Amino acid sequence: MPRDLFNVRFGERVKYFRNLARLSQEELAEKIGCERNTLSYIEIGKNAISFTKLKKLCEVLEVEPYQLFIFDYDLPDANRIKVITKLLESMTDVQLGIIHKMLLNFVSLRPTDVKKSIKND
Repeated sequence: MPRDLFNVRFGERVKYFRNLARLSQEELAEKIGCERNTLSYIEIGKNAISFTKLKKLCEVLEVEPYQLFIFDYDLPDANRIKVITKLLESMTDVQLGIIHKMLLNFVSLRPTDVKKSIKND
């Protein structure tokens, strides 16, 4: 994988987990001890990150370092459940009601319907 592509994908993962933690770039930059512009450059793949900042980033975002290097977005089941749980915990009652209805509709689908809807995306 070319270095530039690696940096871009790594940056996408940082941004993904930052958004999951509901932190702005400025908030996360402050917590890990860097400028907002530096974090922005990391997220777009323009800059790399030091091991010291990587360690702090993982602590603040509450992720294991390897999770920032899973570029295919296919998380193992335990991690996927953790991510979903974090998202659900951050939702309002209205949002949870909508998700509840969506899940009820989803589980009522036949497996063949689910496969067709995934292929159409």
